[in-house]
Amino acid sequence: MKSYKILYCFIFLLLPIIGCDDEAFLSEEPKSFNTVDNIFTSSAQVDQLLITLYRDYRNFRLVNWQYKGHSTDVFDSPEFRISQSFSDYSRINAQSGEFNSYYSFYYQLISRANNAIEVANREGITWNNETDRLYAIAQARFFRAFAYGCLAELFGGVPLVTEVITEPKFDFVRTSRIETYQFAIDELVAILDDLPETTSQDGRVVKGAAQHYLSEFYLGLGVESADASNYDQAIKYASDLIDGGVFSLMTERFGARMDEEGKDVWWDLFRKDNVNYSDGNKECIWSFQTDFDAYLAEDGNAVLNYPRNFMPVYRAIPGVTGVAEDVGGRGVAFIAPTPYVTDLIWDETISGNDQRNAEHNIRRTILYNDPSYPEDNPGSLIGEVVPQSEIDAANDGNGWIYPIFEKLTTDQFVGLDQGENRSNLFRDDYAVRLAETILLRAEAYHRKGDNQSAADDINKIRSRAQCDYLVNASDVDIDFILDERARELLAEESRWHTLLRMGGTVAVDRIRKYGLHEHSSATLTFDYNLWPIPQTVIDRNSGAVLEQNPGWEGR
Repeated sequence: MKSYKILYCFIFLLLPIIGCDDEAFLSEEPKSFNTVDNIFTSSAQVDQLLITLYRDYRNFRLVNWQYKGHSTDVFDSPEFRISQSFSDYSRINAQSGEFNSYYSFYYQLISRANNAIEVANREGITWNNETDRLYAIAQARFFRAFAYGCLAELFGGVPLVTEVITEPKFDFVRTSRIETYQFAIDELVAILDDLPETTSQDGRVVKGAAQHYLSEFYLGLGVESADASNYDQAIKYASDLIDGGVFSLMTERFGARMDEEGKDVWWDLFRKDNVNYSDGNKECIWSFQTDFDAYLAEDGNAVLNYPRNFMPVYRAIPGVTGVAEDVGGRGVAFIAPTPYVTDLIWDETISGNDQRNAEHNIRRTILYNDPSYPEDNPGSLIGEVVPQSEIDAANDGNGWIYPIFEKLTTDQFVGLDQGENRSNLFRDDYAVRLAETILLRAEAYHRKGDNQSAADDINKIRSRAQCDYLVNASDVDIDFILDERARELLAEESRWHTLLRMGGTVAVDRIRKYGLHEHSSATLTFDYNLWPIPQTVIDRNSGAVLEQNPGWEGR
């Protein structure tokens, strides 16, 4: 799995469209003929379908800006790239490509999962044993359940497709959001016993991943249904994972670089070869596999292009130059953090001595490094701190200078001798980390009225970060939980999924309050808690009506 070397199986149904009078040609028997029915004969071929699911989700999530929270309360395009912002609601509507991209992706994932399930259940497939067969089916059903849960979070009730569709269909009907969540939950419950606790293949789904999403989707179901019993279920599945003895928060330094001074366990979490459970990271429940060899051998997707997208442009400051480690790499500032995540959530009262805000984890100090600057005394300022007035002047009208989040870059870039230029990371990345599960449980406790238990869970995270202040029950509300998620999970969680899952006007209120640009609050003149069903989907479904989500009608 590490290299994600995919065997692409393309099946073409060739229809005779050209006539021929040669009777011998027409009656010739081909030596071989691959059809949908006979191309899959072994478990290894089924596994290629599964690997495609892993690959597709990895590729979509790691490069998609909205997945990282673009145009929410945590990230947006900086001012000089404002045309790429997703937060100007004077131009965002049901026809916007971003919505169609997500909707189409999740249904593509569902389609491929359905195909894998159908093939794995065929009698003609050879398996090493029944456990392997059940695990293959469980992985495919996991992806199907995951996709439907995510669709429920973003779009609400959607059509449920549970079988391979072989003919054009134009009469899909939406289920309710509750029914969509429930389908995802039922699927995950059904496969729990067929998923292993751990696996020797990094990146494969384990039981803990299903338990995590059961907690998340039960939370969404509880918000939507107003049935508090769903919060009990969210707590149950989160507790099974948190207290099950397989996974635990990393509280001590670990990995190959654990002896380096001036760092901490939070820094260790995001170093190369430290991400997987097999690396000794007991906090990692599920990971995305990327490495340099696979990047070269594949199609260029086994990579984290975080330095290019997320790193600032310090070279715009006179006296600061380069694209090396000291400025975070070859950043071009496609995505900038909002003041909410650079400053507001790090208020000294709440976040005093928080390791996550330490200089080696969020680099705020900018040093002169240009040996030719200044002209009258070249090199004399090297190593000196750049005054804020110089930073502000270079940043005015651009927004491309901001703190460096070290979890999104490295001081040891890979592949420089083979053409890489410090735009990319080649380390694995988290899909699910136990810290998020703990914050899901905290939210479930809060929603059922047990703020002390919620505070206890939040303090598990804060204690690991060695915060001076541990929260009390009276501190806990949805805003504080979202703040803690931003401190702990920035660029890891799917922020849009989180905000829309919260229901009500949580998403729009926070975009109006914390959005990077004024147009977020100025143009967001309507409320919503779901993205719109893409207009192209509605238009193509000519045999039945697909209703548009509230707030988006006529936009």
